[in-house]
Amino acid sequence: MLFTREDTYASFMMDHAAGTHPESLALAGDLHMMLSKDAASTAFAWSIIGGALLESAEAEPLLTAPEPERPSYKRHRSPAGARAILDIAAGPITWKRGLSGIAYLPIGVPGGKLMKLDAGQSVPKHGHTVIEATVVVQGRLRDAFGEYGEGDLMLGEPGMHHKPAAAGNEPCICYVAEPPLFSWRLQ
Repeated sequence: MLFTREDTYASFMMDHAAGTHPESLALAGDLHMMLSKDAASTAFAWSIIGGALLESAEAEPLLTAPEPERPSYKRHRSPAGARAILDIAAGPITWKRGLSGIAYLPIGVPGGKLMKLDAGQSVPKHGHTVIEATVVVQGRLRDAFGEYGEGDLMLGEPGMHHKPAAAGNEPCICYVAEPPLFSWRLQ
């Protein structure tokens, strides 16, 4: 299992175990766990730690001040679960092409999509302002930080710049997720 930074990975998996990710990132965590037994063990360990913290919190409150307000994501149940994403990726797909020429397929989850890179193809160099989770579903992916195989999770951190590319002689299919954008309305 490869990832950008250990502390970012630990934080991502801790949030996944706590159920605090928006749906797009939760699906990335679920796919990572389905395809990597190491990821499943990590999430299980964070669940145990979280449970122990909750039990101790009942006896002695950890916070005395009220919790700060957090942004809330519109959570809804999607027909596209982790298993469905794997089934879609294994079947014939009519890919769409973005302005950059990269093939993608929206999956009906805000902030989540499948992406296909042909052998040797790369995504244009880009940076991140929010966390981006990429799970390799088929093939191999590489960037300046490492090479990722099936089930591996690559986390793009805010401020990070990279240029992921399909590694090897076969296409690479990934699930790419970001938190959905908040919609602001004037009242």
